Amino acid sequence: MSPVSPHCGAIYELPMARISFRDGVPHADDFADGYYGGAEGLAEARHVFLDGNDLAARFATDDHLTIAETGFGTGLNLLAVMVLLERHPDMQIDYISVERSPLTDDQMQAAQGAFAELVRPAAALRRALPSRWPGYHLVPLCDGRLTLHLHYGEIDALLPRLEFQADAWFLDGFAPSRNPDMWSPGILGHVGRLTRPGGTLASFTAAGHVRRGLEAAGFAITRRPGFGRKREMITGIRSGGVATGLQHPPRKVVVIGGGIAGASVAAGLRRRGCRPVILDAGAAAGSGASGNRMALQSPKLTVDHNMMSQLSVACLSWASRLSDLANAIVGEGVVAFDAPERMAARHEIFRTQRWPADLLTAGTGGYDVAGASEVGAIHYRMARAIRPDMLLAHLFGDLDPVYDFVVERIVADTDGAALHAGDGRQVTAEAIVIAGGADIAGLLSACDSALPFEITHGLVSQVPTNDAMAGLDRGISFGGYLTPALEGRHDLGATFWRDPAMAGDAASIASGHDHNLGLLGSAIGAPFGNNSADFGARVSRRASLPDRRPVVGRHSERIFILGGLGARGFTLAPLLGDLLAATILGRPVALPGPQWHAIQPARYSRSDDNRSGDNQSGN
Repeated sequence: MSPVSPHCGAIYELPMARISFRDGVPHADDFADGYYGGAEGLAEARHVFLDGNDLAARFATDDHLTIAETGFGTGLNLLAVMVLLERHPDMQIDYISVERSPLTDDQMQAAQGAFAELVRPAAALRRALPSRWPGYHLVPLCDGRLTLHLHYGEIDALLPRLEFQADAWFLDGFAPSRNPDMWSPGILGHVGRLTRPGGTLASFTAAGHVRRGLEAAGFAITRRPGFGRKREMITGIRSGGVATGLQHPPRKVVVIGGGIAGASVAAGLRRRGCRPVILDAGAAAGSGASGNRMALQSPKLTVDHNMMSQLSVACLSWASRLSDLANAIVGEGVVAFDAPERMAARHEIFRTQRWPADLLTAGTGGYDVAGASEVGAIHYRMARAIRPDMLLAHLFGDLDPVYDFVVERIVADTDGAALHAGDGRQVTAEAIVIAGGADIAGLLSACDSALPFEITHGLVSQVPTNDAMAGLDRGISFGGYLTPALEGRHDLGATFWRDPAMAGDAASIASGHDHNLGLLGSAIGAPFGNNSADFGARVSRRASLPDRRPVVGRHSERIFILGGLGARGFTLAPLLGDLLAATILGRPVALPGPQWHAIQPARYSRSDDNRSGDNQSGN
């Protein structure tokens, strides 16, 4: 019997786009309107949106623009930007778009197939697009020079929570008479709020109430000749000054930490044209917890799909696709069993709810785990079991970290920052990122600062495979975790020792193996028996904060931080590191504001309920 909960039966799916084609042109059946105006849809996109915002001239003189769009649709406007970007190799774009009903891959291909010029960029776009689940998705394109920030959901719920400043807008919902909610005064007001002074807009519609709504939002509106049979379109300029580019982003950034947190920030900086210096206290990449043989990337969902649950899903969206790109996959999908007992009630509610099938389904996803026939489970299809070494190598790319650099003192002032190593070496920087995993508390103390980090030790058991488990092709979660076999051994974890004295002696190692086997046994029995004499072991440290949220953002004038990832670093760090890189370089952070603010370092300088407890990660 399902537990009594107001969240039973909740729907977290997106509506499907119902499309019909007329003379090769896609039409939205729900709005009785076309996605574009006919066979010359690409020419229309260029006339209305690119020329309407004078993008060709701006691409020739600027090195970065933020473009925002209402209605991603078939991606045609984005594809037109991608083609233009090919002629401007020094240009970078942040492209922020909202879509209520994302097209399927087949629908997208059919809609884009009419334009021979777009075959190559359209195929690249489709390959890069995320799963169809609500929320924020990061999609790097054009060798990383174009960052698509794709928001799936209702625009009236999304725009109020966003905080970027656009240089140009493509207002491209369906016709106001067919889709009035997209053109409401409230939506147009947010368009104004989210535009830089001097920023521009363009739209195919010249409807009077739209013009008046945009004028009320702070735009000077001009009517111009439309495309084809459309007599008029509009353009606009936001009052208050002239749009300006980035204000002197730092040229030299030092990242402290060669694990998944530091590598993720470094990759985000490199993708945006900044080559950071990476310092690590260890002898090689992943010398800390990121050096485990395998790791799971899986979400931490809540039955009310609250703010932290949504952030977890956004992080999984990018982390799993990134691991796919890095060829770091050991197993696709994670089966989460109804164990320990506290998970059973949560999973029972999940099974009453409607989630996107790519995200959560009831059962084991078709896999018959030995000994688990009587235990309930849910399946995260887009979760991954990965090889950390391969993901780290992909993130670092051609960057060459400096190892054995133990930072003892950090001195930062208005002119710059200096990092002093114990052996006398010194590195200077304009900005510093502290992403040192479990060393983060000591690194903060090196610059006379502190956050209330809690350090735990995790022992991972390296278990020889056997006939019963050799076919395991995905991760398993049960309060602990089990990976598929790699080189004949599974990774089974993990302990949460708070006492560092437990991390080294043989008795503690044996106790840790027993702990991990006990967690597994509560879910699927004892496929490996109880003799751990031939188990390997790796012990590493992890850092978390009292509210169990990560911390990311500006810590002080020249110091930024990414940490507190706990046991979920390989799920959280890829996206959060990329967002931190955007912050450092003055690029837009398109994550919804409430999620972004909830993980900022500033929350520990406020006397509010966020300083302790876990009021957004339970349920």
